[in-house]
Amino acid sequence: MPTYLVRARTETLGPGRRARLAEQLTDTHTRVTGGSSSSVQVIIEDLQGRDHFVGGRLAPVGSVFVRGHLPAGGEEATTKALATAVREAVVAATDVSAEVVWVYLSELAAEGMVEP
Repeated sequence: MPTYLVRARTETLGPGRRARLAEQLTDTHTRVTGGSSSSVQVIIEDLQGRDHFVGGRLAPVGSVFVRGHLPAGGEEATTKALATAVREAVVAATDVSAEVVWVYLSELAAEGMVEP
């Protein structure tokens, strides 16, 4: 099951933006990979302004960090396209600048997962 963990300051993902972001990430994953939307999981976590650092300093206001866990075996070109599309989805859903969006995608082998 593809899982996207999104971390951002509470004010960055205020009311209305969370559901829009979850929908955007689900639609993006489905469009780029051809997978089913029913298997995409999005978890959004709040960060306090003092919890996210870049280069030893507080991250810029509006920063969004996304870690995606994907089943192993995808094509490299698809993964690269997905990373870019996820960043674009975050920008569209939250109105933050692309310069403050970090996206990291990791593949997990089937033996490294237990799912219902």
